[in-house]
Amino acid sequence: ACRFADIVILDTNAHIEYFCREFKLSRNKFRRVFIGADDDVFFPKESSSPDKFNVLFFGSFIPLHGIEYIIETAKILENNKDIHFVIIGTGQEEERIQRIAFEQKIKNVELINRFISERDLAKYIAKSNVCLGIFGKTQKADMVIPCKVYDCIAMKKPVITARTTAISELL
Repeated sequence: ACRFADIVILDTNAHIEYFCREFKLSRNKFRRVFIGADDDVFFPKESSSPDKFNVLFFGSFIPLHGIEYIIETAKILENNKDIHFVIIGTGQEEERIQRIAFEQKIKNVELINRFISERDLAKYIAKSNVCLGIFGKTQKADMVIPCKVYDCIAMKKPVITARTTAISELL
């Protein structure tokens, strides 16, 4: 499909470089367009001051996200009663993540195992002190900037995410 297209639009230069290598395509064919956020939904909002320091992750439970590292971090910080993690989502690694959290007896993590609407998600972001991006160690994790990063930045929230080739293009 890329060979027949006049122009191919991808989200990062890292993705473009991958396509050029993998499919032996000319770099001139590609254009990078950052994904961005829907600013009708994701914009700075006032939120009441939470009692605790809220750390938010949302997304599908896939290897790209590296949720096990978030759980490990929560365990390290569990003695600090002022830090609370909220993890929203579901997916292929959901059972494994729940098992890790259960086996570690983690008390400072709230797992919301379902997807929620963008408008509700914006409310969770607004209540958060910091939002989390991705931490996976897959090839894809190195090539993408997930929507969650754009959504949180659009709401002027600090974001912690893995240092990847792709994220270095933006931050």
